[in-house]
Amino acid sequence: LYRGIRMALLDFSKVRQLFGNEVNAPDEAMYRELFVLVLARATDADAYSHPAEVSTVQRVIKERLGEDISAADVRIAALSKLYESVPLSKLLAEGGPRLSKSQRCAVVEGLIEVLRADDKVSSREADFFNMVVQALGLTAADAVGLKVD
Repeated sequence: LYRGIRMALLDFSKVRQLFGNEVNAPDEAMYRELFVLVLARATDADAYSHPAEVSTVQRVIKERLGEDISAADVRIAALSKLYESVPLSKLLAEGGPRLSKSQRCAVVEGLIEVLRADDKVSSREADFFNMVVQALGLTAADAVGLKVD
């Protein structure tokens, strides 16, 4: 028993997880949360939540995650107090390494659908898109879906 306790204590697995030094496999829960946060926040990237953007978020989340989300919940997520304590770019930079490349690309693909929902992309929305791509550690080629050998 003593040896088992000592080995667990010296493993430091919880400390490594805390500082993000150990990422064993893509984290599905992290993916789902970041997917919703990014898409919801995109509806407010230009300080105006167009109804077409909100309904697109609802549709994309249903298609990609199999979850229903109300328009009110999209708006609440877009304006979450979470962004006051930690900027989205930091959340993505910390959470991105816990996602597979295909999951990170899926977030960007969903984001593109939302940004195109109202048939125009503002400069603030383009800046938001660029921030998401960069924070997730993706390249421009990744962002546009190019499969590089």
